[in-house]
Amino acid sequence: MVAYAIAISARKITMNTVENILVVIDPTTDRDFVVDRAKLVAKATNAKLTLFINNENTLTEHSYIYEGMDGEFFEKQRKLFEEHYKHLLAALVDELRQENIEVDSNFAEHHHLAEAIINETKQLNPDLVMKSTHNHSALERSLVSNTDWRLIRKCPAPLLLVKPTEWHSGGAIVTAVDPFHSKAIQANLDHALINETEQMANLLELDSHIFHSYFPFVSSMFPLGSESTIGLDEMRKKHATKIDELLESHTIKPGNVELSHGEIVPHLIKYLKDVNANILVIGALSRNVIERAIVGNTAEKILQGCPCDVLVIKPPSS
Repeated sequence: MVAYAIAISARKITMNTVENILVVIDPTTDRDFVVDRAKLVAKATNAKLTLFINNENTLTEHSYIYEGMDGEFFEKQRKLFEEHYKHLLAALVDELRQENIEVDSNFAEHHHLAEAIINETKQLNPDLVMKSTHNHSALERSLVSNTDWRLIRKCPAPLLLVKPTEWHSGGAIVTAVDPFHSKAIQANLDHALINETEQMANLLELDSHIFHSYFPFVSSMFPLGSESTIGLDEMRKKHATKIDELLESHTIKPGNVELSHGEIVPHLIKYLKDVNANILVIGALSRNVIERAIVGNTAEKILQGCPCDVLVIKPPSS
């Protein structure tokens, strides 16, 4: 079993050529931590930032029926909200320009945040979209599905989901790969992920790591006892050989390759913590309904428990 996520992009991201970044600001927080992360990436890439706020306009004359409250009242309230958020954007723009970062801003009032971000992405055609994401309780997971999940599936540009944590100094960037996938396009994806990981590591001064996990079901695959041990050893050798073949054309240090067996989510999260990961890079292919249900569940667990930022990309041919 390997790390999966829903496909989000029809092109791959190349961090050393990033020129434009769309930064989605959460106006409900006093200070969205994605701003500081965007500042860091912009300084490393010399990219232009576009700050974006979407505030759903629920104040319409059709939303409420109150005697004496006509359309003029609701329009006035709408403009007050608009002025407030544009003022917030202007303050952030001034802050970033003082640090010699090229920056612009946009405001929208779409009824659905994910669709607003997708529309903005189509208009701007950025090289990267950055958005903060939070860990949610079981009761709040629908928030992830409705917004982040929609972006993961439909955003037409690479997406970096930023966690509310500080980056580790000299930390790692970890790529989860799947060298045993039966589809040839998966191999292209793995090479694309590793290429981007190496470029990002050089650009952001991070250490490149590779993670792969396989999940043997001993009770059904092998007899108990010594034969089971032999079977597991053979399986590990096969996976190790595949990883070696995958990494032949790359520069990942042998000591930075983790081959784990067991359920992927706890093993991956533990590894990310052990190496002080700042970014987890994952990719995926388009899948059928059944595969999406299984893969989506795994990806959701990874996003929920991941202690670092998550970058999801696809091969350029998908």
